[in-house]
Amino acid sequence: MEIKVIDNHTVEIHGNIKSLDNYNEIKQTIQQLVSGGARNLTLNVRDSLSMVSSVIGFLIKIINVDGVALNVNVWDERLYALLDQLSLVELFHVRHVK
Repeated sequence: MEIKVIDNHTVEIHGNIKSLDNYNEIKQTIQQLVSGGARNLTLNVRDSLSMVSSVIGFLIKIINVDGVALNVNVWDERLYALLDQLSLVELFHVRHVK
């Protein structure tokens, strides 16, 4: 997995989100943006077909505890379906990009 900060409110992830190391990297990157004052974040998930539960829990935390407005763009139908099954499409403002 590769993570890039595009600007002060956009993070782009390439590759599968599948390990604790991936979670730690995502968490650290997003926390730096939030600590820097970001209140609106866009997460572009380009290739991943799934998302580990620790990342999902962290994203819920930044919304509910930190008050961050999150928009998640996903390119893989399977990840969109997973987030839909978990009833997270509305909370994460998920958009399936084709």
